[in-house]
Amino acid sequence: MNEHSLEILEYPALIESICEYAQSALGIAQLRKLRPERELTRIRKKRGLYADLLALHTSTALDYPQLQMEDLGEYFRRAAPEDSSLDGVALRSIGQFLETVRQVVLFLHHDRVQPFAELREFCRNLSPCEGLCSSIFRCIDRDGSVLDNATETLGNLRRHASATEHRIQRDLENLFKETNWADTFQEHFVTQRNGRYVVPVRKDARTPLTGVVHDLSNSGQTLFVEPGETLGLGNDLARTRVEEREEIRRILLKLTSQVREHLEEIRIDQRILAELDAACAIARWAQDNDCELPVFGGELRLQKARHPLLQIQFRKEGGIPPRKVVPMDFQLPAGVKTLAVTGSNTGGKTVILKTLGLLCLAAQTGLPVPVAQGSSFPVFDQILADIGDEQSIATNLSTFSSHIAHIGEILKLSRRGRNLVLLDELGSGTDPVEGGALACAILSALTVGSTLTVVTTHLSMVKNYVHSREDMLNGAVRFDEQSLQPEYLLEIGRPGASHALQIARGLGLPKEILTQAERLLSPNELRLEEMLQHLEKDQRTAARSAENSARLEKEWTKKTEALQAELTQLRKERKQLLLEAHQQAEALVANTRREMEKLVRQIREKGKGSALDSEEVSRLHRELEERERRLQEGARMRAPTPEKPLKVNELVPKRRVWIEKLHAHGVVENVDGKQVTVNVDGISFTMSTTELQGAQDGHDQETAEPKIQFVRPKLEGRTPSELNLIGQRVEDALEELAAFIDRSSRAGLPEVRIVHGFGTGRLRTAIQQWLARCPLVMSFHIGRDGKDPGNGGCTIVKFE
Repeated sequence: MNEHSLEILEYPALIESICEYAQSALGIAQLRKLRPERELTRIRKKRGLYADLLALHTSTALDYPQLQMEDLGEYFRRAAPEDSSLDGVALRSIGQFLETVRQVVLFLHHDRVQPFAELREFCRNLSPCEGLCSSIFRCIDRDGSVLDNATETLGNLRRHASATEHRIQRDLENLFKETNWADTFQEHFVTQRNGRYVVPVRKDARTPLTGVVHDLSNSGQTLFVEPGETLGLGNDLARTRVEEREEIRRILLKLTSQVREHLEEIRIDQRILAELDAACAIARWAQDNDCELPVFGGELRLQKARHPLLQIQFRKEGGIPPRKVVPMDFQLPAGVKTLAVTGSNTGGKTVILKTLGLLCLAAQTGLPVPVAQGSSFPVFDQILADIGDEQSIATNLSTFSSHIAHIGEILKLSRRGRNLVLLDELGSGTDPVEGGALACAILSALTVGSTLTVVTTHLSMVKNYVHSREDMLNGAVRFDEQSLQPEYLLEIGRPGASHALQIARGLGLPKEILTQAERLLSPNELRLEEMLQHLEKDQRTAARSAENSARLEKEWTKKTEALQAELTQLRKERKQLLLEAHQQAEALVANTRREMEKLVRQIREKGKGSALDSEEVSRLHRELEERERRLQEGARMRAPTPEKPLKVNELVPKRRVWIEKLHAHGVVENVDGKQVTVNVDGISFTMSTTELQGAQDGHDQETAEPKIQFVRPKLEGRTPSELNLIGQRVEDALEELAAFIDRSSRAGLPEVRIVHGFGTGRLRTAIQQWLARCPLVMSFHIGRDGKDPGNGGCTIVKFE
């Protein structure tokens, strides 16, 4: 790509904005190497990696791996020669890098990372060199020093050296305590000179101290002497230090040799992580700027395109509310190769050129771009631009001359291949008539071939020329006449007015000057400007009406969907409530019958054989029948009735019917006189034939059996018929009882025996209260009077 065009379209600034997201200098270096490509395969080389990284954070909320790392290139160079040795700092850096590699490999093995095949394939050749990494961390400390436990020999040497130092210091401090040396020492402290422990001795001391002098003070009055008493120990310490250094050198040589063995693997690791850091930076940048991966097609089509650097600038400025970039749509009709953008001088036109150019450069680099879905980019051979003030004092070129020089170069480069040409203020900087004629000739030359040209201009001659060509089109940046500010919306298909006099009036230019300027304009120019202003105003009004209509339609659709969802939910709740009410009514009748039967049994047991027994039983039966009749009558009165009940002969198995009281469809399973069994969503109901009518909404046809059915499970194997609960707490006993009754009922046992004992009677009472509420139990009684071996210490339970 043309380097001049890259600069003026701010491509380097775009890359630098992405570099701010990188974690390492290596990643930044990779980003700065990026350049637009002309081959689609090279453009899409890392598309899959970018897509995975974008989806990784969005769909899993996982953070990208930490990739802070040092450039190891210099260490590689130093470690390459045989018998070379790296210092501890270099080795520790290599160890930390390998630990980073290990963490990335662990990240790639995370369950939520497994679906991202491109990311895992990109990092497939990473090698943590775990043995080398472990050796380095075992031997080298954080500051690069060799640890005591690097080898047993080093540990022994350091312990011996430390013990020797303590002995030397102790012996020297004892000298200070001897009275015959009182006037010998300048001060009482032990220090080191040339690696030897010494004491400060007065040069003019009357009692000289025998030993080796290692240094003299700056004043010349103090000698630093290693006394003869510690000379042997000092020699021993020096020998130990030499052996320690030799052992350290051997350790570093061995570790460096291990690094050399893995040098190629570490180089590959560094290359992969550098590229991964760059890719992660691109993904973070893309997320912050709401970008999409570019789609490539035949023509340039942009939906809601934004200038990325402008977005970043507004975000950094802050402000309440923050400024936002106005999105731009761009698509030329078929056959149109040139667009001339006109409008006021208050800005907006140049932003359009830079947005088009920078987004095309970013797309051909393979980067995500701030556009909406539905956008597509062609692959250009050249993206050429001439934008801004190019005046050059050094080359003695005026603005006009500089522009023409660049345009001449662009004309040469655009003769071959498919190109995008962006020209700002074409024909300006000279006489408007000559400049306009030259601009029209340049546009004519650029329109030949496969070049897409977008220019900005104020010249009426250019507007008219473009209007006369079928392969060219005018466009305008919308302008607000009230605020005298551009709205940054590109409207393709009409030229724009310059609003020069109106802007000057708004900026406070004297009225008499404006009046004179209007007189100097020709009537045709005035009419053209007025016509363009009226056209712009009408189109702006139409656009706003369309926006309001679209907004109202969106709101109406949203409200309609919400109401429909609410209606569906209410119907569902109504159906559920009706079903529950029906079930509760049936359960109430059944429970009442069971309670009355139980009461009858109790009376029979208490007053068996008496006249009162028969009278009481008869009365209870009458009361039960009356209560059941009232319940059924109440349910019948309250239940919704069908408008056209089906006749008995119309009800056949598998026919689909409507049950009004359930507000649901069902399928006939069985007909028995005036009683019909109907399956509703897998649940069977028995009801009268008068409660059914034909299916609604054209569903009155035979239907297959419902797929969902509830089948009573049967237990396999032997099920005990007795449960012993003696000695248990009430809560535990009831929990075990519930499970036992459930199993026994499903196993089809006719009756079971619950052993609870006598005791205080609390357990027996709780069990019987629970059995009275259990819908699975038909009846129960206490075992006594010799009829049962339990003789009152148990309860006999019968099932239906």
